Amino acid sequence: MRALVLLISLLLSSIAPALAKAPQVRDGDLLFVSAGSTGLSGAIDDATGKQGQVSYDHVALVAHDGSERVVLHADEQGSRQQPLSAFLEEARAKHRHVVLYRLKQAPRDTIPDAIATARTMLGKPYNVTYVQSEDSYYCSDFIERAFRAHHVFALQPMNFKNPQTGEISQYWIDFYKTRGMAVPQDQPGTNPNDMAASPALTRIGVLF
Repeated sequence: MRALVLLISLLLSSIAPALAKAPQVRDGDLLFVSAGSTGLSGAIDDATGKQGQVSYDHVALVAHDGSERVVLHADEQGSRQQPLSAFLEEARAKHRHVVLYRLKQAPRDTIPDAIATARTMLGKPYNVTYVQSEDSYYCSDFIERAFRAHHVFALQPMNFKNPQTGEISQYWIDFYKTRGMAVPQDQPGTNPNDMAASPALTRIGVLF
C-alpha cells in the first residue's frame, strides 16, 4: 500500500509542472487562432504574416456569461457570443492552434468597458470587404472597436501585397472583383497579425 501511495505521488509530481504551465484564461484576454495555408486564411497569411512567426487569421475576446466562460467575436456567422469550449473545439477540428494574449497592466482597467462595448455590437453581420463600416464587422475590427474608446489598438493601412514580391496577389484581385470593387489597399483597418504584435499585449502561451 505504501509503495502504491509513493508511486501515485511520484506520478503527480511529474505531471504537476506541465499542469502548472497551462495558461488560464481571464476576462479581457485575446485568443488568436493560427492561420491555414489555403483559401482566405492563406491569403491573409500571405499579406499580413510576419516572417519567422506564427501567423493568425482570427482573434476573439474572452468574457463570461454567468458562470460560463465565453468569447465575443466576429466570424462568418456574424458578431456573436460563443461558449469558449465550442470556440476551442472548432479550432481543434480545423487543426489550428489557439494562442493566449493578455493586456499589459496599464490598460487592464479598460476591460470591463471593452466587454460591455463588444456586447453592444453582437448581432451585426460579418464584414466581407474588410472596409470600415458601422453596420458589419470582421474579427480584428470587432476587437479594435471594443477597445477604441481607450485607444488600445491603432488602425493601420490595410495591406494586400505579398511582402516578398510587393504585388497584390491574384486571390485578392479576384476576391474584390466579385464584389465590384478595387482592392482597398492602404485604407484604414486592422488584421490579427498586427494586433498580436501590439505593444499593449503580452503573449501568455499556447492553449493547444
